[in-house]
Amino acid sequence: MTEPETHYGWDVFISYAREDYRKARDLADDLQKCVTAKGVPPRVFLDVDRDGTPVGVDWVQYLEKALRGSRYIVALYTQRYFSKGVCLSELQEAIRLTDAKKAQLIPVLMEDAAQEKIAFIANRINWLPVTHPKWFDQLRDALDLRPAASGRKLRFETTVADAVVNHTLPTVRVTVVGADGAPVPESGEPVALTVVPPGPGLNGTLVASTVRGAAEFADLSFRAPVQSVRFVAEAPGCEPAESPPIQVNPPPRPGRTRPADQDRDPPQIMTSGRPFFFSDARALVVLDDDRLTVHGFERRSRVNGAVQLAAPPRLWARGARRLAVVDWTGRVVVATPDGHARAVDLARAPGLAVPGALAFDGSTLLVGMWNGTIWSLAEDAEPEVLIEHPAGVQHLAVDGPSRWGGGGRLLVADLDGTLTAYEGGRPRAEYPLERLLLGVHRGPGHTILLGERHIYRLDDGASRPLVAELPVQPAADALIGPELSIALNDEGVGVSFDTELGVHLGFRTVPGARPVCATRDGRLVVFEYPDRSHVLMCDGRIGVTSAYPLAISADGRTVATSDGQRILILPTEELHTDAAEPEPSREETT
Repeated sequence: MTEPETHYGWDVFISYAREDYRKARDLADDLQKCVTAKGVPPRVFLDVDRDGTPVGVDWVQYLEKALRGSRYIVALYTQRYFSKGVCLSELQEAIRLTDAKKAQLIPVLMEDAAQEKIAFIANRINWLPVTHPKWFDQLRDALDLRPAASGRKLRFETTVADAVVNHTLPTVRVTVVGADGAPVPESGEPVALTVVPPGPGLNGTLVASTVRGAAEFADLSFRAPVQSVRFVAEAPGCEPAESPPIQVNPPPRPGRTRPADQDRDPPQIMTSGRPFFFSDARALVVLDDDRLTVHGFERRSRVNGAVQLAAPPRLWARGARRLAVVDWTGRVVVATPDGHARAVDLARAPGLAVPGALAFDGSTLLVGMWNGTIWSLAEDAEPEVLIEHPAGVQHLAVDGPSRWGGGGRLLVADLDGTLTAYEGGRPRAEYPLERLLLGVHRGPGHTILLGERHIYRLDDGASRPLVAELPVQPAADALIGPELSIALNDEGVGVSFDTELGVHLGFRTVPGARPVCATRDGRLVVFEYPDRSHVLMCDGRIGVTSAYPLAISADGRTVATSDGQRILILPTEELHTDAAEPEPSREETT
C-alpha cells in the first residue's frame, strides 16, 4: 500500500473490525468507482493484513499516521467493532480530529444490534444506517464524491509488434478518453496493465499514474514465449481496453551479422564455458566447470594456458594486464593474456579463511579474507601477509595518487561496515558506513562504495565521504564502474548512477538478475538471469538474449557469445539475435 503524496494523504480512511473485512473491501471498491471534485477516483486507505507496511515500521504508528492524514474517516459500526481495542483507539482519534476540524468522522451503522454497543464517546456523532434505501448515495455526498462520468474509457496509443522473451518492449502508452474519443488531460487515474492469458509473465512497472491524460510503461518485457497474448489496461471509473494480439517469441541464439565485404571467420573457442575478458580485450579466460583456460584471438581455439580451481569461484578482479579469480577455498589464480597462469592457496590461517575481497595495486594482487588477513601477491613472489584487520574484510581499494607502500592509503571495508584507511601499515582514519557493502571502485581522485541503502564517495584527502540515498532499497547486487555504476534489488528493479552520485537512469530486469560485466562507460551491461540465460542491456533497454554465457569487453567493442558448443569473438556491432547454427564438426562434413 503506497501512501499518496497529497495534503491530506488519503481521501477516506475506513476503520473496521478484521472480521468485517469483506464489508469494508466492498465499500472501498464502490467508493473507488466514484470521483472527487477533481474528477479522479478517491484515495481510500484500507488496512489489508498490513500489506505494504514498510519493513521494520511499527504498524500501529503507521495506522495512526494514515488516520491523521485522512480527510474523512468512515467507521463501520458492528457488534465486533466495539470489542476491538484497535478500533476503539481509531474511533477515539477520529473524534479528536473531528473536534479539531482536521478531519470528519462519518460512522456507518452496518448492524442494528451494534447500536447498544456504541461507545459513550461516539454517541453524540450521528451515524448513517445501511437500512436507509439511499445510504450509499448519502455517504458518497458526505464524502464530497460524485458518480464517475459516464463514457470515460482507456485507449492504447501504441501498436506493439511481436516481442522476444526478456527484450524490453517499446514504450506502451495508454490514454484516458471521453465519450467523444478526445483525451481527458485532467484525469489522474492509476492505470494497471495485465495480459491475457497470464502465462507468459509480464515484467516491469505494471501500474502507472496518468500525466496529462496518459500513462506510459517504458520497461515491460515477457518472461516466456506464447503464440498470442493481449494487453489489458484498467483504471477506476474507466472502461478497460484491450490491445491487438501479439506473439512472444523465444530468445534465439546470439549470432553474427557478417558484413558483405568480410570473408574471414571470427575467432572461435570450442568450449561452452563462461568467458571473461582481460582489460585490453586481446584475450579472455574461460571458466568451464572448475577449469580455467586462457585464450588468444589469433586463431581458432588457441589455448595459451590452463589451471584448475579447487571449488566454485568466489571473486574476480581485473588489473591493467592481469586477471585474478579466487575460489571459496582460498585458491587464487592470476593469469596474463600470454597464458601464464599461477595458482596459490591462501587459506592457511584458522577462523573464517574465506576470501572477502580482491584488488589490484598495480601488478600486485591484494586478497582480503573474512578472518581479517590481507595477503599481498606480487608477480613471481611468494605471498606474504600485509595486514591483519581484526574486524574482517568485505572490500579493498588502494587510495591516493601513489600506490600502497609508496605513500597511498589502503582502504579496508570490514564486516561491521566500517571503512578503515591504512597508511604505512597503520590505521589512520575510520568511516562508519553500513553493515553490508556490495561494491567498491577506485577512480581518479576518489573511491566509490555502494551499500544496501546508500552510495558513498570518498575523495582523496577528505575527512568524510559524500553520501546519497539509493532509489532502490535494499539493493541486492551491484556493479561499480569507472563512469557509471548500477545497483538493483531482488525484484530486478535497478538504477545507474555516475561518479558524482547523480542518478543516470532507471531500468528493470527480472527478479534475481545478477550483473556480470559492463563497459567502462556503463552503457552496456550483461546480466545473468536465475535460469542461467544472459542478456545484454544498452542504456536501460534489453536488446540481446542468450540461453548461454555472454560477455562484453571493457571498451565495448568486442563480445564473446556462445551457441552452446563454441564461443564466438565478435565486434559488438555484428552481434544480433538471429539464430546462428553451430559450425558442423569435421565428422559431419566428411
